[in-house]
Amino acid sequence: MSENKLSRREFRENSMKLLYILEVGGDYERDTVDDEVYNAVSNLINNNDEIEALLNNSMTGYNLKRLNLVDKCILKFAVYEMMFMDLPPQIAINEALEITKIYSDIDGKQVAFNNKVLDTAKDLIINGRK
Repeated sequence: MSENKLSRREFRENSMKLLYILEVGGDYERDTVDDEVYNAVSNLINNNDEIEALLNNSMTGYNLKRLNLVDKCILKFAVYEMMFMDLPPQIAINEALEITKIYSDIDGKQVAFNNKVLDTAKDLIINGRK
């Protein structure tokens, strides 16, 4: 679709938004979605079980079912970037935390929570690759 290249932040935000739409059972017009965003979200969905299992293993006393959908989508996309896009984990984590500040964080607690979950996920990914 897009003629203009998205910034990396726009790519991540748009991917999170599309994932959110799909999570709530919404619909979208394919021609309104950037091709890179569409492909990334499609690949994430194809690997959803593995991503969700890793995230559930990254939380103590929580699981994805207890999280609000915005944070669930942010976390899933960050893990997708670390696992399947070979993005350095610290970049994926930092970007996810910046997006959390914009879309989810009211009192500073959600950024801390998402940071802890993503740090644990990063460690599991790194240890799983060794």
